[in-house]
Amino acid sequence: MRTKVLRRVAMITVTGLVLAQMIGAPMYTVSAEPNLTVAPITWNVIGLDSNNVSVGPENFPVGVRVCNVGPDPATSVTVQLIWDSANSYIKLRPTSLGDAGDPATVPINIGTLAGGNTCRDVYFEVNVTRNANARGTSRRYHIEVDSAETLPISTLTPRELFVEYLISQSRNSTTDVLLDGVSVPAGGTMALVVGNTYTIRLEAATATNGYEQIEEFINFPNTIFRINSVATTYTANDLVTPDPDAATKLYADGCGWENDPNSPNYRSCLGTGKYGGTVTVDYNVTIISGGGTTQVLNTLIYDFSGSSYHYNSDYSTSARIAAIIDPTTLSISKNFAPDPTNVNGVSVLTFTISNPNPVAISGLNFTDTFPTSPGAMVVTTPLTTSNTCGGSLLDNLGGVLAAGDA
Repeated sequence: MRTKVLRRVAMITVTGLVLAQMIGAPMYTVSAEPNLTVAPITWNVIGLDSNNVSVGPENFPVGVRVCNVGPDPATSVTVQLIWDSANSYIKLRPTSLGDAGDPATVPINIGTLAGGNTCRDVYFEVNVTRNANARGTSRRYHIEVDSAETLPISTLTPRELFVEYLISQSRNSTTDVLLDGVSVPAGGTMALVVGNTYTIRLEAATATNGYEQIEEFINFPNTIFRINSVATTYTANDLVTPDPDAATKLYADGCGWENDPNSPNYRSCLGTGKYGGTVTVDYNVTIISGGGTTQVLNTLIYDFSGSSYHYNSDYSTSARIAAIIDPTTLSISKNFAPDPTNVNGVSVLTFTISNPNPVAISGLNFTDTFPTSPGAMVVTTPLTTSNTCGGSLLDNLGGVLAAGDA
């Protein structure tokens, strides 16, 4: 009897499990899955010059940090800026990633986000129309994140971008821009190759003690530059209520800034604290497109202090030029003279390399292997070469290997 009872209990247990599975109740274990979060990483204040809207900044980064705090990867992750109100003066920069002809926007696909608290920063480019009527206006928005495994999530609402009067002042300045540790002077050109990753440093200075709010950036077009990470340092830091992410953002909140448009304290400090002094921002960027173009890169340092907003007076003179190079656009051709050549005759072989990119490319190399049959072709002895591309030429026998500039 004891054996029968045990069997009967076992049968009831199995039946219960089957029923539980049929009605969707969890069984012994639940499979792990991704868990996405999203948070703003840039200031809600943008602006135009307080006196002359034809000068000063007009493009501003609007970014979020997307993290997967779950154990499993999230695939096909998309990030979309969605407008919640209308304002013809505030829009995504035309043709930038996410823009679909205002007010329409489209998601930016960032692919797979690994689990284990892996994060990715995504930046949109917002443009303010250079019109005096734009100042003092705002536009509400939220940023939505979705994936193949999760339901959509969003930044907190309401949130808006507010166009302030920005006062040009010399107390903020760009002191240098460096490409992989090499200084690029104001007006200078940096050559960047599509597919390569670089460290671009912005060095800036503010008043010694800093400001309650500060943001500093290089206006990288998001269609050409993918910002992988940002590392920021300040010599003046808020030690009382520090911004926990100030070292990994372009924006530092030194005073507990009120972002809620419905709050009576909107766009004001709820506490005290400052960031600034000597500032460095190290961008890790990958060039994703733009071969054959040049891009003007402006640097902006702007702040809130003393109830007004200010930006660096050297904004218009501190720009650098990015020359984007795509090696795949190079072409090469060869020509024999005379052609055809008699048996045992001598012919001059000319290689022509065409470079449509805006700057010279160094370190080029190519190999040309002579046919061995029918008939044989060999390099004359001694080998004589010349180069009209500039730079230096290195050639070797056994086919021809040439390296130089184009």
